[in-house]
Amino acid sequence: MRALQSFLRLLREAPGSQTAILFASMVLAGLSQGVGILLLVPLLQILQGHDAGQNGLTQSLVQALDVLRLPLSTGGLLLAFLLLVALSSGVQYGRENLGAKLQYRLVDRLRERCFAALLGAEWRWIAAGRQSDHANLLLTDVSRVGVGLNYGLNLLATLTTMLAYLLAAFALSWAMASLAAISGTLVLLALSGQRAEAVRLGQKLGVSSRALQGNVQESLAGIKLTKILGNERRHLAHFLETTGRLRQEQLQFMTSTSQARALFQFGGAALLATYLYVGLGVWHTPVPELLTLVLVFARLIPMFSQAQQQYHQWLHALPALQETDRLLAECALAAEPQSRDHAPWPIRTGIQLEGVTIRYPDRDSCALAGVSVHFPARTTTAIIGASGAGKSTLADVLMGLLKPDEGELRIDGVAVSGTARMRWRHSVAYVPQEVFLFNDSVRNNLLWGQADALEADLILALQRAAAEFVLFLPQGLETQVGDGGVRLSGGERQRLALARALLKNPALLILDEATSALDTENEAKVRSAIEHLHGDLTVVLIGHRLPTLEHADQVLVLEAGRISAQGSWAEVRRKT
Repeated sequence: MRALQSFLRLLREAPGSQTAILFASMVLAGLSQGVGILLLVPLLQILQGHDAGQNGLTQSLVQALDVLRLPLSTGGLLLAFLLLVALSSGVQYGRENLGAKLQYRLVDRLRERCFAALLGAEWRWIAAGRQSDHANLLLTDVSRVGVGLNYGLNLLATLTTMLAYLLAAFALSWAMASLAAISGTLVLLALSGQRAEAVRLGQKLGVSSRALQGNVQESLAGIKLTKILGNERRHLAHFLETTGRLRQEQLQFMTSTSQARALFQFGGAALLATYLYVGLGVWHTPVPELLTLVLVFARLIPMFSQAQQQYHQWLHALPALQETDRLLAECALAAEPQSRDHAPWPIRTGIQLEGVTIRYPDRDSCALAGVSVHFPARTTTAIIGASGAGKSTLADVLMGLLKPDEGELRIDGVAVSGTARMRWRHSVAYVPQEVFLFNDSVRNNLLWGQADALEADLILALQRAAAEFVLFLPQGLETQVGDGGVRLSGGERQRLALARALLKNPALLILDEATSALDTENEAKVRSAIEHLHGDLTVVLIGHRLPTLEHADQVLVLEAGRISAQGSWAEVRRKT
């Protein structure tokens, strides 16, 4: 029942008109096939020399042929049969195309909802998760849902056709049709264990798929280190172990499916023989009706097997849908307030942190413990401290990424909370130590800072960030930077990221060890660019380089999530 509810819930997200047309085409295709089978009865009666209108069913068919102006003859009946087959084939063609479009639309919509939910979730929740799990869900699990949905739609079509055949069988002989229905129900009950196994194997496949996605992501990122350490064999063995587990789950499901198919083939042959024996020897069914019933049952048995396989495939994909539902539910609980107000938020007096405390579930101590500090507008503040002191967490709070567990972030006395956090983030630029660049051109990477920037704006930003090297590259702004910026040096990547940040015209610029990979000459250029920003915007520097600290208006020393010293560099040196 839960599997059916999940399937119908997916279909409800499709346009009602498309769903209605799809179901109508299934019914029409089934009816045309059922009526086509029934035409065989009068055809066989005529071939035997009997009156084709001797019972109520054939009489109705004869009247229908008369309305269509088809003669009651072998040729007329065969022509009617072919017309019904052509109608059924055309409807089936349209149904399959509509079903495919509906499937892709629902899958794309589901993938869009998942990615939008991730983008709208709190950064704290996203950072606590595993990127490869999210990637696996967006790529693999949602695709599995699409495959399962395809099998579900085909299952509906198969069931509709089976129902039409059963109605035709009941019209010919209610006794034989009842025997077929009862025996089919018993077969379904006998295979209930196979359906439970399909769900279990689907769950195990999801676990193995997430493990493979994580392994691939880590393996590709760690190839350089692996080669340096000479661990290629170990790296390959770990990869093969993970892929082996995934393949084992897939083979187990294939084995389960093959077993069910083999049972159906043998059981179907046994049932068909039973129907023939009972029809001829016990109930003495007329030969034309019996032969038509045998043909109906011969068609029904493989359909029965096909429906069982299609249902198994949907059950196998059901855990993937449950995973997407779980992600959407968790993202909804972790969703941050959304805002469409992207108006600039200038800093007139300063940024104030008031008793800010940040706690993480996996840590005994606070990442930040009651931090209160003022960042005057259009000044430069340097933040230093040992690893784990809370520098990055403090930067995340200043950017509006992290919502304090206690305390507040204020801009000119206005609390940055609720939807205001989204607006504030549009006025903040951040240059991390590990720069992220898209596998695209320099131009397109810069345009992430300001989508409508002109050529002159791009060049000015490059000059302010000491990144004029771009202008002397053979392809200039159209130069491809490679995956993650691999075609550029570490210093070039940082300067390009700084140019992208400056292109945003931020009110607050945060630089996290932004000069750590630069040589002395380029560091001096970047430092000079930062000094020229003094008085134009508020700058926060996270770093340890002495030249940076000496030119800061104030220096903050973080220790175990608390500010242990504050003042000019000279004052901080005396205190520490």
